[in-house]
Order: sequence, then C-alpha cells, then structure tokens
Amino acid sequence: MDAKEELPLLDALRGLAMLQQEFLRLALFVASQGPAEFEGEILTCNLADAQRRTSTLLAMGAGQSVESLLRIAKQQGIPVRDAYPIARSAIESFVNASYLLCESDEVANRAIRYIDYAAWRHHNRKFGSGVFSIEVRSDPHPESTLANKFPEFAGKGNGSWTKLDVPSRIRRVGELAGSKAGSRLLAAYGLTYSLSSEVIHGSPFGASYFYSAYKNGEASTEAFRAGTIKQLEEILFAVLHAGCGYLAAFFDSQRMVAPAEAEVKIFNRLIALSGMPESAFPPSSPRQDNHAKHNLE
Repeated sequence: MDAKEELPLLDALRGLAMLQQEFLRLALFVASQGPAEFEGEILTCNLADAQRRTSTLLAMGAGQSVESLLRIAKQQGIPVRDAYPIARSAIESFVNASYLLCESDEVANRAIRYIDYAAWRHHNRKFGSGVFSIEVRSDPHPESTLANKFPEFAGKGNGSWTKLDVPSRIRRVGELAGSKAGSRLLAAYGLTYSLSSEVIHGSPFGASYFYSAYKNGEASTEAFRAGTIKQLEEILFAVLHAGCGYLAAFFDSQRMVAPAEAEVKIFNRLIALSGMPESAFPPSSPRQDNHAKHNLE
C-alpha cells in the first residue's frame, strides 16, 4: 500500500476546508465588525448583543482549530493522533456557536455569566479522590459568594452554562435554524465525536483504533502511514460538516441569501467527495438547489 495513493482526496478536502474558512471569516466579520457586501448583497448581522458576542467567540476558536488541522493534514503517521482532540474542539465549538446564535438572548446571557462563574470556581474547588485530594480556595466564603453573586449556578445540576447535552443542542439548532444546519452538525457529531473521545481520554480502544484503522491486516510502517491518511480524511469530513452547519445556521438565521447559497455549494462538493448520494441528506430549498448545480468558482 502506497500512502501517496491516498493523497488526492485529502488534498481536495484540505482545499474545500480552506474555501469554507473564507466564508467563516465573512460571517465573523459581519458579526463583529459590521455590514459587508457579497455578490451584490449587503450583509448585516441582526443578532442581539449577547448572542453575537458568545457565538462569534466560539466560532472564531473553531476556525483556529481548523487552521491547526490543515497543518496536521500535511503529515502522516503518529502526529495525526493530535488531530482528534483538535477536531473534537472544533466540532463542539461550531455546535455551541450555532446553538447560541439560534437560541434566545437569555441563554446567551447565561453563557456570559458562566464565564465569570467558571473563573471563580476554578480557584475555589476540590479535586482528586481519597487521600489524593486537593482543595483550592481563594475565597474565604465560597458558599456566600455562590449564593449572592452566582445564584443561578447554585444547586445540583446548575453548574454549567447550559443543561442541554450536545445532541440536544444540535436538535435545538435544527428546530430553530432549520434541518439543513441541524443535519450537518449531527453528521459531524456522528462521524468522529465519540471516537475522538476514546483517543482524547487515552482509552485502550482509542489507541488500538489509531494504530490499526484502515491497515487491512498489513503490519508495515507504510500501511500505518496510509491508514493515518484515511483517518485524516475521516476527520476532515466531520469538521467540514460542522463548519457547514455553523455557516448554514448563521447565514440562514440572518437571511443572507448569497452566502447561504455558497454554503450549499460547499456542502454539495463535500457530499460529492464522500461518494454518498444526495438522497441520503435533507433537500435544500428549490432556489438553493438551482444554484448548487453549478460548480464553485
């Protein structure tokens, strides 16, 4: 097996990710800097302040993770392992950014409040087990502070910025922004979320998967390197789905027609690269379908 034989698809995915990044930059610019023009359309962000601040913060972080993945995608072998935690971070950040821009400003404001709460909690907590336990405390009266300054985070089950798990956040995106955004995020979640958890947490299965996936029984260095290229393809497919999900949520919720149609073209190119039929995915609107028939310029 020759690792170089697998590079064309990986290169195509890297190119598509770089194109997607340009549209992410467009979304971030409009959300943070103000109106911009794209294909004759004036793009204006109408998100409430808390929604805009939180979603943009997370989407920008996801975009940086994509840049790191693009660098790792030039490598083969053991360095590819580090792509898993970065991909997990990118996917979950895109999910959370999509959720926050779609949900109410009240939800986004809780997320902002959580920043201060989590910073305080970081310096007032216990960790470890049994005799191997440590208590960190900078506040002489943590119970009082929690009750008076952060009451919404007090009590069992209230110590996070949201009570919804990741699948539930994706469901809410689909309900609020449409099936297009929700289905893209769900695909990203299904493609590598649990697998990346195994690798991140150093589980025996995670290690075994990384060293043996796509080797087809071959016990050679070249087979391992070729297998890691296939893993990179798998990872980029997932992250590209997540990026498309965020762009669909942002552009559709803000009624930005031209960039929304461009996102559909990127997604259709991604599906073409995967070899899966379009019938396996929710249909786009008629207008989007007409534009998607053309190749990206």
